[in-house]
Amino acid sequence: MGFLNIFSKRGDDDKAVNISLPVAAPDEIEEKVESATVASDQSKDDKKPLTVSYATGWPIDVVYGYLHKNYEDKGFQDAMLKSDLAFKDINMRLIRNKILMVFREINLNYDVMKQDLQVRIDNCNAAGLLTTVAQLEKNMQLIEVHKKELADLEADFRNNANEASIPLQSYECGFLRGIATVSLGGGQSQIMPQLLRTDNSVVKQSIA
Repeated sequence: MGFLNIFSKRGDDDKAVNISLPVAAPDEIEEKVESATVASDQSKDDKKPLTVSYATGWPIDVVYGYLHKNYEDKGFQDAMLKSDLAFKDINMRLIRNKILMVFREINLNYDVMKQDLQVRIDNCNAAGLLTTVAQLEKNMQLIEVHKKELADLEADFRNNANEASIPLQSYECGFLRGIATVSLGGGQSQIMPQLLRTDNSVVKQSIA
């Protein structure tokens, strides 16, 4: 669980506009996002923790992190444990439900941000702080764009379509690859005992 500080800008009333929201990290499952960039304000003598921005620095990045994840290795390992299609379906439902929960959390974060921004816009309007109002309204428009993008991504994910299908399709691909590997390994394991039995009989005959 992490925190996103979305706005940190001072208005004409010298009051900081600051929104801090808890957001689930995209990986408590060893998530790696190739587009991530690391920003550091630390000097040589001042050591500060690094902050990671996946793409935009907004909560929607958490969703991108999950949708970019490739579950092929996990599917393969699961198949090696139990190459049963019912087992595959259960694990795919777990992945699906977890990502849907992330969508819900991020949407709630944006709803809280919208409410907070609207209060600030109303207060700044009443105080005549037009410059601050203009900046806050731009942020509000950006939130609406992100909400629309989230709705589209969630619809694609539910239908297992387009780029949002990467998590489930990659898992299924890995699981089927694991089943194929187990099948090949099973064929070899049936041959090896026969060879061992043949070798043992040869040894017994030579001893006799």
